[in-house]
Amino acid sequence: MPSRTLSADPRAERVRTLLRTAAFDLAHERPVDEITVGDLVARAGVSRQVFYRHFTDRDDAVATAVTVAFAAAVADIQGDARARVTSLFDFAAEHRAMYRNVVPSAVTQRVVMAFRDELLPACEEIAAQGMRVVGRIADVAPDAVSRFLVGGFQEVLRSWMEDPSPEDPASDLRARVSAALDTVDALLRLPSPTDSTPEKGTHHG
Repeated sequence: MPSRTLSADPRAERVRTLLRTAAFDLAHERPVDEITVGDLVARAGVSRQVFYRHFTDRDDAVATAVTVAFAAAVADIQGDARARVTSLFDFAAEHRAMYRNVVPSAVTQRVVMAFRDELLPACEEIAAQGMRVVGRIADVAPDAVSRFLVGGFQEVLRSWMEDPSPEDPASDLRARVSAALDTVDALLRLPSPTDSTPEKGTHHG
């Protein structure tokens, strides 16, 4: 069985990094379903035998490469929900060619879930801050609010992928994400039905 965790052997991790880099780069160049294990090992400069020590197949290598890249894009951002969401979408804009080659493909579900997993901490933070407003309006748990936010942000990405601005796709996505975040902020500041005074301190920006 291939190792699915980081190896304690630096040499093994270097090989794994080479394979992830090869998978990530090739996913920018052509649809994932057109990439072969032979392509990956040739790009990484390793043998098939070595490849199968680290990954089960092409899909495992590509999905792992994208998952690691998503995590790295927001690794240094803690406690700032807006910055985390914005950085994740900036990464998606920068690597739009890769995303288009991955979705749809055999690894679509794993990539979508990886994107969701990186969105979730920010959405949980926003939900926790907003419960003072939401909790007075509806009997809903914080995790339900988090899932709602994750779904909304994923829809922002999906709609942009289908119809980006041809002039400046990256700026277009950033504007859409900023608008979505501003909308969330505005909704969380709404007064309760029995209080006309806007809630304070619930923004996440």
